[in-house]
Amino acid sequence: MTTTATTPKLFVTDYASYNEGTQFKYGHWVDLAEFDTVEDFEEYLQGHFEKSGIEDPEIMYTDFEGFPVYLYGESLNSDELEKIFKYKDLDIENFSNNDWLNHWNEYCQENSYFDDEIYIFDDEFFNTYFEGRPMEAARAASFGQLNWSDEYIYFNGYGNLESTDNPKDRIDENLLIEWLIDNA
Repeated sequence: MTTTATTPKLFVTDYASYNEGTQFKYGHWVDLAEFDTVEDFEEYLQGHFEKSGIEDPEIMYTDFEGFPVYLYGESLNSDELEKIFKYKDLDIENFSNNDWLNHWNEYCQENSYFDDEIYIFDDEFFNTYFEGRPMEAARAASFGQLNWSDEYIYFNGYGNLESTDNPKDRIDENLLIEWLIDNA
């Protein structure tokens, strides 16, 4: 799992304080859920450092939590912060299995990765892909790995059927989150 059950937070300090070993005097954790926009967050930072008597701080982020590591950097610019704010707004923690499934299939369709789609394991699936071809359905099922009580089904690389109870088992979470951020 790439996320934690917490809101996105950054430990904010400045390079001069960090280099002098006083980063904890001026640095602190900032919960990004307290800000609606990157501009609000950056305005808060400027005010914080001005109150601390630091003119023109080179802001540094020395730790993070609540978002994927690939979004983190110690010198985040506005565009990079914007991605973290978009991640925050996605509310990944509250995605249901069907949310993951729908977003993944949308990603696959938009990028022509039709072989990676995941489906609801029901009669509609079999009617769509095997209508009038029971032998083909039997072959795909017998050479695949099916658990008839699973909720989701997909084609493996050989065109055989496999199933899962959790679509996230088949989803590249980081790739999907990146796509969702870029398309938010």
